[in-house]
Amino acid sequence: MLLRQGPDKLPRSWLVFFVALVISVLVSMSVSEIVLPGIDPMHDVTLLLAILNVGFYFVVLQVTGYPERFVQTAIAILGADAVLTFFYMGGFLAVELVADKSTAFTLAWFISCWSVSVEGHIIARAIDRHWLVGIAIALASYVLLLITYWQLVDTP
Repeated sequence: MLLRQGPDKLPRSWLVFFVALVISVLVSMSVSEIVLPGIDPMHDVTLLLAILNVGFYFVVLQVTGYPERFVQTAIAILGADAVLTFFYMGGFLAVELVADKSTAFTLAWFISCWSVSVEGHIIARAIDRHWLVGIAIALASYVLLLITYWQLVDTP
């Protein structure tokens, strides 16, 4: 019933926001340790990307006129990211048991695509726009994060 009341009625808590940020970053860090063992996990880059993602959505909410919805939106996006990252890790490990790493990374990529649609839905509800607008915004965020990652990391 909370969702029927509108996003402005959802609880706002900076404590929950910081807990969600920490959990999201810790889950991402643990996944990088498990999925790519023996490779420098670049935890600082993981933290930077999480902050950049939250900052991107902060700007979107400012520009669209819904700055009061930032905390709720950020908590929802960070929480969804943590849950989907768990699925990413579980799916990767399960597929890797029966198939090669290439197939496992393909499944992981599909889960990443799903995370874009989830973030798109969250941001669309936060700015009261059609879900396609939210998907476009989430896709822009994803591309921004990929470009930033490629600039900061030496990929073979």
